[in-house]
Amino acid sequence: MKILLIYPPFRTEVSSLARVLKNKVPPLGLGYIASALEIAGHEVKIIDAETDNLDLLGVIKAAKEFNPELIGLSTTTITFHKAREAAEKIKEELDNIKIVLGGPHLVIFPEITLKFKCFDYGVINEGELTIVDLAKAIENNADTQNVEGIVYRQGDEVKVTQPRQFIQNLDESPQVAWHLLSLGKYQDVLAKKRTFASMITTRGCPYNCIYCERDCRLGRTYRMRSVKSVIDELDTLYNKYNIQEIIFYDDTFTVDKKRTIELCNEITKKDWNIIWECRTRVDLVDEELIKIMKKAGCYRIRFGVEAGNEEILKVLKKNINKEQIKRAFKLCKQYKIETFAYFMIGSPQETKETVKESINFSIELDADYVMFSPTQLHGQGTDLFQWAVEHGHIDKDYWKKWVSGEKLESFPLLSTTELSSADVIKYVKYGYRKFYFRPKSIFRMLGKVRNFYTLQKYTFIALNMLSKKFAG
Repeated sequence: MKILLIYPPFRTEVSSLARVLKNKVPPLGLGYIASALEIAGHEVKIIDAETDNLDLLGVIKAAKEFNPELIGLSTTTITFHKAREAAEKIKEELDNIKIVLGGPHLVIFPEITLKFKCFDYGVINEGELTIVDLAKAIENNADTQNVEGIVYRQGDEVKVTQPRQFIQNLDESPQVAWHLLSLGKYQDVLAKKRTFASMITTRGCPYNCIYCERDCRLGRTYRMRSVKSVIDELDTLYNKYNIQEIIFYDDTFTVDKKRTIELCNEITKKDWNIIWECRTRVDLVDEELIKIMKKAGCYRIRFGVEAGNEEILKVLKKNINKEQIKRAFKLCKQYKIETFAYFMIGSPQETKETVKESINFSIELDADYVMFSPTQLHGQGTDLFQWAVEHGHIDKDYWKKWVSGEKLESFPLLSTTELSSADVIKYVKYGYRKFYFRPKSIFRMLGKVRNFYTLQKYTFIALNMLSKKFAG
């Protein structure tokens, strides 16, 4: 069966410079699903509209040329209506086409999503096994009620089948179908190499930060690919596609120290000119690990600091303290690994004093990069959202109404008794200015400029920091 997987055009109109410089990362979820479908014998194509700069008309034209029997779309709740618009247009233009929707959105809103007739099926949670079973049922005109992990429509009734368990042995999931992706077109504004790719080596996160949608995405259980599996995929990317930079998108890369060391040692053994970055927690690195990671090509680590006040850290259930944060950043600086610190502004119990403490703490850490983000109530499945409902900050049915089509703010911000939404945005901008427009930070950035392309990137970043668009 011919199956087309589409990453729709989600973003609104942007300037030509922004289009050139904006982040474009591989849609790994579609890549995994494509690979599973190919192994099952299907002919698969991926349209990555964001990366290929295709508008909806361009997507439909490409879809008609491929003439698929089944189309898969991916979405989050925030981008749901863009995916719905794409599905409706596709249904109008391609006769009798079946459309299946996937992504974390379906975990929370399976039934209400399928009330939109442009979607025939929805895949709930990980999709590799589910999509293969669903495609087989559709191809054979079999009853889909026996396919685990889907939502489907039977007449006017929407039904959800038995849940599918998460894949426990990730080595059973094939490599991403890299041959179907536009690898030469992906970019990150902070990447050092012109050609890069992203990878996931683990799934799930065992921690309890109140703002995380872990239960709606990959679960709490930490599952790891084997070192050999990761090395094999790195070998494919480096030797077959000339990829020289990797962004590991694992939620928490270094949960298992022994496994991280083993992976780094295997990378070090290879004759690869490859660099990489990852995301982890400040309490999951020490000098032994940092030293080994640096030797293996790690050049940047991104840490979720979130706050510079001990009480706010407790409210967020980060289970870390400022001394641990300072120690991690000091180790990275000692071994010349760049640091990226994420901060939230406007958390529960936040005051103007705690916000200023966080901004001052970011300067004390002297990270290479920081991101200040307003605290958003973007996940109905988070403890933060439930807290906001209980304290009267948001309607419990806010996102249900959003999905149903009510005109609501797509990025609702949390405001406290001392901080309005306007105050939060003001402090986000203030934090950026205070951190990046210091002489030390300016000279550091200038020191990273090696060519006109890099200068363009940093100019674009600076302009965005000064703009009002912090929610997107």
